This record gives sequence, structure tokens and C-alpha cells, in this order.
Amino acid sequence: MKINNLIVGVDFSEVDKTLCGHIDFLAQHLPVNHVNNLFVFTAKSTFNALQQSSDNKGGDLMLKAFGQEMHQRFDNCYPHVEKVKNHALAGSFVEMFLHQYHKTDTDFIALGKKNGTDGIMGKYITRHIQANTFIIPENSGKSISNIVIALDLTDFSRKVLHSALDFCSMIDPKPIITCLHIAHLPYYSELSNAIVDCYKQFGSSDFKSVDDVFLDQQKKEFRDFISANSKGYDFPLIADVVEETRAKPYYAMREYLDKENPSLLIMGTRSHTALDVFLLGSFVEKIISINNTVPMLIVK
Repeated sequence: MKINNLIVGVDFSEVDKTLCGHIDFLAQHLPVNHVNNLFVFTAKSTFNALQQSSDNKGGDLMLKAFGQEMHQRFDNCYPHVEKVKNHALAGSFVEMFLHQYHKTDTDFIALGKKNGTDGIMGKYITRHIQANTFIIPENSGKSISNIVIALDLTDFSRKVLHSALDFCSMIDPKPIITCLHIAHLPYYSELSNAIVDCYKQFGSSDFKSVDDVFLDQQKKEFRDFISANSKGYDFPLIADVVEETRAKPYYAMREYLDKENPSLLIMGTRSHTALDVFLLGSFVEKIISINNTVPMLIVK
């Protein structure tokens, strides 16, 4: 994994200040050497109308003006980054980011998230572009000392863990790393626990609740999973399991973030179509929507 070359998505809002400041902070602890600020003018019909009414010059002049404004706003935002370039393009958001991603040999994409919004642009990028992506909420702080890696017990989480640990190995000084698993209890646990309670009333006190048995099993499996898949990395890992009995497991993650306030949350996702998200939902997209304080890194 490399983090030399970043695309930073800007939109001339107040969020840009938080986003650019956070990227410069990361550059003090990670080998970030090149930033490409990217602004996408998505009103393509307006751009085309300007071009058609001015011998293909009006739209280009507008983008040039955006570029000049970017130089004034952003050239001095990254004192710890060696090279900074600004790009103003017209077109669809995802199309232009994808174009710039391939053109500049990008390692990471970074976007801001305005407080109170659902981070729709971050969701578009994670759905459609195979890039590791930072999403920086407007209210997030500048720290990278305490990192949480969200994992389940799937084969894909092995890849996520390796990517996350590769990223953490580049950080100086080394952070505290917690691997977190949300143990989502099965739907039948309440009924099973009621049966166990009945047995206990008749003197059979040896029965453990289904919740306890399930959680103990999940803790053991997760510790074994982390141990088996973190060999070769020279730093200690904390394995933490949080129980969730409600229908939506992202509730537990939100409460964990509010309580622990980590410096960075690393999650993994595969690219999805809008239909996939509509039919199946997405844990990562839910966290993007509800998290307004903790910076996120989505790895692919």
C-alpha cells in the first residue's frame, strides 16, 4: 500500500478547511508527497451552453476561473506536502473522479463530510471507484494515535485487516490499534433465553443464556482470527467484541464511536451498485451517514 499521491475533493465550502487541514496533518505522520485538489462542476448542461454560445470558450474560461480561485484558497493549505496541483473539471462527479484517479496514478481519495449530511459523495466514491478513500467529517479532530479497524469473520475481512495494518505500519509514531467486531446476536436469542429462564426456575442453574454462549464463542473466534491473520506485523493489537441485540448492527458502532472517540475508523467494502445498496443495505454506508466526528478510511 502507498499513500504518496492523493486526490482531495473540494467544493468551496467551509468543509474544505477541515479537509485540507486534516490532510496536511496526515502528511506530518505519513509519506504524503503529492496532493491533487479536484473540483467538479456538475452542472454539465450549463457548461455546454457556455461552450456553444462562445465558440467553445465560455465553459473553459469558467473552469479557468475556478482553477485560479483554487490556487488562492488551497496552495498554502499544505505546508507539509511537497507538490500541490489544482484541477477544475466539468462533468458527473463519479466520472471526473474516476478520470482523475486513473490519470494521476492516485493512491487515495479524500473527501469532506459536512455536519448533518449523509455523506452522499463519499458513498458514490466507495460504490463506484476501486480506491481507498478518506472521509473527514467537519467536526473531526486532528489525531492518528488511536485507530479502530472494524472487521467481521469473513474472508474479505482478511484483506481489510492486511490493508489496514499496512497503512498503520507507515504511521510514525505507531498508533494504538483496536480490531473491533460487532457480534450481532441471532433473532431467536430472546426466545431461547426465555426457555433457559424456565429451566432455571425449576432448579437447573447450569444453563447459560444464549447471549452469553454466543458472545463467548464470538470473542474466541475473533481473537483466533486476529492472531492467525496478523502474523508478520510488529505491533500489538487489541481484539474487542461488542454485543448487539438490535436489528441494526450499526447502532452498536455509533455508540462505540461516541464512547471511545478513536482518531480513525478503518472499514472495508466492496464496490456496490445502487441496486445492491437498495436491496441489501450497506453497513459502511450507514456509518458514513451517521458518523459526524471520527475520520474514516474505507479500504477496498
